Amino acid sequence: MATTFAALIFRPAEIPDRALSQGFAVALGGWAVASPRLFVAPLPGVPGFCAAYYASGEPAAAGGDELDHLVELFDDELSPPVAVLDAAAELGHPGATIYALVFSEEVVHDDGWRFEASGFVRHFVREGEEGVEAGVETPDRSDVVEVDIDLPEGATEQQEREALDRAIRPHRGSTFLAAELGAPVLGALMGGLFAPERRVDVRLVEPGPASIAAEVARLNRALRREGGRGAPASPPPVRGVAAPATYEAFARAYDWADPADPEDLYRELAIGAIEGTLRFLREDELRGHEREPGWEAAAARRLYPLARLSSSALGGGGAAQRAVVALGADGEQLWLVRGGTSAAPAGPTFGELLRYLSLGWSRRSDAEEDLIGALMLRARLRSLGG
Repeated sequence: MATTFAALIFRPAEIPDRALSQGFAVALGGWAVASPRLFVAPLPGVPGFCAAYYASGEPAAAGGDELDHLVELFDDELSPPVAVLDAAAELGHPGATIYALVFSEEVVHDDGWRFEASGFVRHFVREGEEGVEAGVETPDRSDVVEVDIDLPEGATEQQEREALDRAIRPHRGSTFLAAELGAPVLGALMGGLFAPERRVDVRLVEPGPASIAAEVARLNRALRREGGRGAPASPPPVRGVAAPATYEAFARAYDWADPADPEDLYRELAIGAIEGTLRFLREDELRGHEREPGWEAAAARRLYPLARLSSSALGGGGAAQRAVVALGADGEQLWLVRGGTSAAPAGPTFGELLRYLSLGWSRRSDAEEDLIGALMLRARLRSLGG
């Protein structure tokens, strides 16, 4: 069976798993890929380096295949290696270097890169419209030529394959990477592909109470607030639904009593289906849901009220409409509840909403602009059922 893969090659000391996870999530922000996967393996024969193999997790569609997706994704201006480098810099590794290879045995495709903060170098061979072509690309240069293949008259199929291999070998991306790393990279990648050490989930923001507490701390810093001020002793259950652990972490860390902003309103939000003005519910408002008409249906779905949302976009007419943003039983997914009965995916996860808020009230770097864009794209796709 022909092998096709895309992999990043990196030093683990420079590229932590969180950078891989966030970087791929940013690069995939606008892609309707429901189950992207990353598997990490050490590279045999290339000391100090690991490879992260990406796959879409989607079955091949009629008229297309995984290679089409890989080529388009890695050709994008905001490709996975670029976004991973940005994430690594955010995590304290600004001098990291990443290598990448998109390779297929199904057709001639061997595309290799070196990425660093100062730029990139790319060497490739691929099947073009007029035959096999080779190229070298940098930020300031792009050279593509057709590959001449010297075939003897009456050559056999085996001789044709050997002539093709001789002609393209100097131009291969894997040949370029072998020279960069001083080792036969393609063989090492083939070995690592079938011996993964661990899986890394592709996420813009990690789930769980510790991550939520960190995101609230980030938001407090952006707003110059004091963490935990006015925090409730213990969030109450609502219609028999206990507060998820992520909500408890949020409630402990959030600033509920900022004297400079007593209304505590987040205006003009636009992330997924959360459009309008948002205010996190106080303890008395949570307890009020014990009497909220129709909330029994939301409680039956194990939803926990998080915030009040008001916007004319939520319903017909020009009058402001109100809904509740609720937290799912997993402590991660957010739902938009109208009238206590109708619940629809809000789009962002709890952690993504908090990161969106902190970025929205911050002066953003180019990498953070990419991140907030990915948060909005991914939330929009989810809110539409993608």
